[in-house]
Amino acid sequence: MSRAVEMKRVVIVESPTKARTIGQYLGRGYLVLSSKGHVRDLPEKELGVDIERGFVPKWVVKNKKLIRELKKAVSDAARVYLATDPDREGEAIAFDLMELLSNGNRDKFARILLHEITPQAVKRALEEPGEIDLRKVEAQRTRRILDRLVGYEISPLLSLVLAGSKYEGLSAGRVQSVALRFICDRELEIQEFVPEPYWEIEVEFATVPPFTAKLRRKLVDPREVERVKAELAGAEFRVVALEEREVVRKPPAPFITSTLQQAASSELGFSPSRTMRVAQELYEGVEIGGRSVGLITYMRTDSVRVAESAIAQAREFIAEKLGKEYLSPKPRIFRNKRRSQDAHEAIRPTDVARTPEAVARYLTPDQRKLYDLIWRRFIATQMADGVWMRRRATLKAGEHELVASTSFPVFKGFAEVLRVGKLEDEGNPFPDGLREGMTVPAAAVDVHEKHTEPPKRYTEGSLVKKLEQEGVGRPSTYAQVVSVIQERGYVVKERGSLRPTLLGFIVADFLREHFPETVKARFTAEMEESLDRIQEGEASGKEVLQRFYAALDERLRAVEERMGNGGKPFQALTDVPCPKCGAPMEVRIWKGSLYLGCSRYPECRTTKPLPPRFRYRYRRERIELAEGLAEASAGPEVACPKCGTTMEMKHGRYGRYLACPKCGHTMPVPTGVKCPACGAGELVERFSRKNGRTFYACSNYPECRFTLPGRPVGPCGGCGRGVLYEDPKKGLVCSNPECENPAAVTPQPAS
Repeated sequence: MSRAVEMKRVVIVESPTKARTIGQYLGRGYLVLSSKGHVRDLPEKELGVDIERGFVPKWVVKNKKLIRELKKAVSDAARVYLATDPDREGEAIAFDLMELLSNGNRDKFARILLHEITPQAVKRALEEPGEIDLRKVEAQRTRRILDRLVGYEISPLLSLVLAGSKYEGLSAGRVQSVALRFICDRELEIQEFVPEPYWEIEVEFATVPPFTAKLRRKLVDPREVERVKAELAGAEFRVVALEEREVVRKPPAPFITSTLQQAASSELGFSPSRTMRVAQELYEGVEIGGRSVGLITYMRTDSVRVAESAIAQAREFIAEKLGKEYLSPKPRIFRNKRRSQDAHEAIRPTDVARTPEAVARYLTPDQRKLYDLIWRRFIATQMADGVWMRRRATLKAGEHELVASTSFPVFKGFAEVLRVGKLEDEGNPFPDGLREGMTVPAAAVDVHEKHTEPPKRYTEGSLVKKLEQEGVGRPSTYAQVVSVIQERGYVVKERGSLRPTLLGFIVADFLREHFPETVKARFTAEMEESLDRIQEGEASGKEVLQRFYAALDERLRAVEERMGNGGKPFQALTDVPCPKCGAPMEVRIWKGSLYLGCSRYPECRTTKPLPPRFRYRYRRERIELAEGLAEASAGPEVACPKCGTTMEMKHGRYGRYLACPKCGHTMPVPTGVKCPACGAGELVERFSRKNGRTFYACSNYPECRFTLPGRPVGPCGGCGRGVLYEDPKKGLVCSNPECENPAAVTPQPAS
């Protein structure tokens, strides 16, 4: 055997992109390959867990051809480095690769951890190889089995109860069920909220410059409002107190996965899954000057720890580029929360010298925005505090006390590179001559009627924050959880906020009633803590699984026994009476679509379709639906093209349609919006038999095949070429992909 063959070294990573980047750093003698993610998993078509034998899993190879190729590649290697991601999932993949590829010779396999993809980090990792952390592998295995037990045991039961068959579109998940409950509970709070009026009174003072002060108390009685307004209108206002104090703002900690997702959601409008996809690209490598470079450290982390070398580099950059006055007096060290996994650093640039401006031309728009966010956040962590001056004046007019406040930056510090929110410039400035004891002339008294507001719906970012606060899930799972509840049709995104669908409400209540542990934040958080204890060697996976499954099995048996005795474990009753027997109808599910069926089934088999859009009010005891159905069924007034009779709205197996009561002619429901593609046809409602969703298509089909996923509103006034339509995820958007600024609907000439 030649020396070249003897010295062959193989590095295996998860991603082909990461493999290409690392391959550029390593010279001859190294072969860098990709596992393309997990190589083993539980089987798709069966539970794959032998509960009787102590939860023994059945692992199956996902891609046998790939494993054969990898096995051949490592057969003559002197050393095999497993460089999968530095987290539980990566550790499990490394373990699977070693088991599948070693042929009993594990001595040549070594584990290396890459917290960033740079030449220095790769070189350092190869010089310091270690062993696979079996406790971390056990924690991942336990989590996977837990998720399988919940998904495989509860999901079919959920489908049997709500859909009458094992429909695969319904699912329950260990973390997704809690997230769904949060969204549903918030929606019920909003639904039950009754706004109450109150009044605020502001007085504008005729000084130079003018300023306003607000009555210290809110008024809730209209009669008192009029009295106070009249008293203030002719009153003398005296300054009774002037306060001035400095407010110091410290920079936030560097990003961890959850805070990055929250910031990208609020500042960039990115969904968590979009954020993680772009962060993965920045971590694995971007082509810069003909070479692939990893721009950020590993993006799945809940640690705010930063390497001393990175802190030193940031401080040197700040002193040189921004000035020493912008540097914090000493290096800032941030503390991790309890039970944070400190395996790797916070999310930061791999080299702060690569400023957003310097690399902008090499990045996609999304990459540019996210890198800028990460770079600025990290630089801010080592900058000086920001100092604001806050001034407050208290004025009195008889028994009435008013307050005016203003703030302005004295020294922005870290705020030179990072937005800080309200304190930037708050309120209107006071005149320089304002002093205690002086009287000031009033110019106007303004009364503002307001109403108390309900709590806000969760955004994707605020839902991630809630999950993190409650200890539910892990940073690596949040993006997937937020995506899954939308993909399942449990939640829709409206103008950036998450609203539960009727299906989502029903699923959440079924779980709340029969599997309460799955929607309890504390129970799910305790499971996460148990996984941490396994990783730390304080618990065994078998013990955790036994404790969890004992409670789950009891619940499963109770529901199955009730069904076996002919009972109905759960009914989503409505206020719609059955047209045949008068009993309340209930919401049922068929291939992902909702319809109404008589609650006396099988004695009464009457069913009724639900229109694509309808109003409802969800109550746990009964869903108020009748009024909304009456409105949705009204439809547009259209004359039959054959006999001129007004057509009636009908609901069939495949959605709404119009039917003539006289001659029987049928036609799709029109929208009144012309097709922007051919200009001759009209956009009409259609129903997809494949996914059960309503879409809109040109009436000239098949000559014109233009379609829209949401209801068209009218021609776009921005580009004049497309039509505005209601996108289920983005809100009102233009059908023209080149339109950068959709504007109000323009009037459409009558046909």
